[in-house]
Amino acid sequence: MEQPETQFREWHLGTPLSDEDIAQVRAGDIVYLSGPVFTARDGVYEHMLVRGNEPPIDLRSLTNVSLQSSPAGVEVSPGVYKVSSLQATAGFRYARYMPPLLERYGVKAVVGKGGMSEDVYRDIFKPHGAICLSTMGYGLGAIYGKAVERVLGVYWLKELGISEALWVMQMKEFGPLLAEGDVQGHGFFTQVNEEINVQLSLAYAGLRPPVFRRLGEEQRPEQELF
Repeated sequence: MEQPETQFREWHLGTPLSDEDIAQVRAGDIVYLSGPVFTARDGVYEHMLVRGNEPPIDLRSLTNVSLQSSPAGVEVSPGVYKVSSLQATAGFRYARYMPPLLERYGVKAVVGKGGMSEDVYRDIFKPHGAICLSTMGYGLGAIYGKAVERVLGVYWLKELGISEALWVMQMKEFGPLLAEGDVQGHGFFTQVNEEINVQLSLAYAGLRPPVFRRLGEEQRPEQELF
């Protein structure tokens, strides 16, 4: 198996992304985006990809970057919105929507939180020449929000509500974003977890099992899950 590069780099890219832009990004790199992006999470995915409702704008010609987020935004005057904070939601929940999203709308970069499995990158993202980017923790929500130059439009408000609606935003230096999955099919967290798991048992040495447990939570000290 081809091994990914170990020297991480920083990229400042404009949207829509070109194939050349995407090809140079490797898992572990840091990316900043400038240009239009659109949001899509549970509501948009179901409304657009499952129920077959076409967006009221031509997403394919506007941008090829999708953000799995519910912006903390308000309507300050009729049709004018202001976003104060921007944080993505867990990306692995949406793996089943990726084939139609990438194929129908030409999406080349999906921004979420925590990424997806390396199988998804290899079997879905790689054939479509797409990458997966991850936000870096909850504490950066206000910083990400500052990257929103303006809101170009908010769609399906009546159908989905403001939190699940399709937002289109003009970004400037939106980042830092971690390249979690690249076009080679590599996943950054998978690589890092392999290194961590070797020594993980030492961190749990002498500790009792947790008293409070959630159903389905990972309890094996030799296996850490994202």
